[in-house]
Amino acid sequence: MNVKSTPTSLQAGSPKVSWLLCTHQENELLHRAIRSCLNQTLDDFELLLIVNGIHADKLALSLQGVYGRDMRVRVIDTPIYLLNFSLSLGLHLARAPLVARMDADDVSAPDRLERQFDFMERHPSVAVLGSAYELMDADGHVHGKVSPPETDREIRSHMHYQNPMCHPSVMLRRQVIVEMGGYLGGKNAEDYDLWLRLALDSNWQFANMSEVLLSYNASPKGEARRSRTAYSNAAGAQLRNFLVTRDLRWLLGSALSAGKSVMRATRA
Repeated sequence: MNVKSTPTSLQAGSPKVSWLLCTHQENELLHRAIRSCLNQTLDDFELLLIVNGIHADKLALSLQGVYGRDMRVRVIDTPIYLLNFSLSLGLHLARAPLVARMDADDVSAPDRLERQFDFMERHPSVAVLGSAYELMDADGHVHGKVSPPETDREIRSHMHYQNPMCHPSVMLRRQVIVEMGGYLGGKNAEDYDLWLRLALDSNWQFANMSEVLLSYNASPKGEARRSRTAYSNAAGAQLRNFLVTRDLRWLLGSALSAGKSVMRATRA
């Protein structure tokens, strides 16, 4: 693993927010996503680019060549091609108390960091903050808007049966997530697994902002999140919460997710 960033940037004071973006390939969608992270109204941040896969070293060199002059950008490469590992690695290396997630083919609104940072400052009990988001295709055409539940009570109620948090829209309290063990869940359900573990701790809250702060590229990701593997991993996380809490809603949610996994397997 290599951490490529300038000594000056690492010696400076901690930023307010750390962007966390993981990728295994370089294309125009990635550069579009990076530009949206860099062009923010709140400029006290660092951008962690976690590059993974067997060709991560070459990709890291390429990205360093493009963004290396920007003192806010840190490029980290690892040959381990596993999103859970990359996310937890990024959490470990992040220098800010707040971490903003971002995917390599989405676009963040220019005021996203400012709005979410202000919200987190005013609501110290919120550990995970998401937002409303619009659905777009790879060409940037918008096809709709999603307004998730906003309050902690509503989010926790929905969480028994589905994921009410859009992962690339969230801002996290780093220390809280680290103490939870970081990302441990299976493929395509790493965020839902984390939310369910955090939901067992009543000291922390979830929230979603009503403003649209993310353009979510749904075209390549929708099928992955509705795959047999994703539903199987979600069912396992829900069953774990039932065994811990004995709340029958978790058991019902697990049964529904398992059923969806079986249906996916039948169609395959």
